[in-house]
Amino acid sequence: MIVAGTELAGELRRRRLGRAELRESLTRTSESAWVPGAQLNEAPSELLMLAALSLADSVASPMRSVPTPLGLGTARGGPPGTSPGFA
Repeated sequence: MIVAGTELAGELRRRRLGRAELRESLTRTSESAWVPGAQLNEAPSELLMLAALSLADSVASPMRSVPTPLGLGTARGGPPGTSPGFA
């Protein structure tokens, strides 16, 4: 079945699953996810959490940091002199 983020948030709240931040992010999304089963209350909790996490990734978080390009400014694999402890 296809379930909207708001429906999924309601079911997680009913089952007392997930963090409040996760459920809140689901209410802000217009995305939906596929969950096996005929009714939402029949789906295993583990599958509901996986669906919730996949939908939460589609919601931009103001606290999420911007990823850096691979190998730039990291302790491993960065250009010489960029690792901590080198002058």
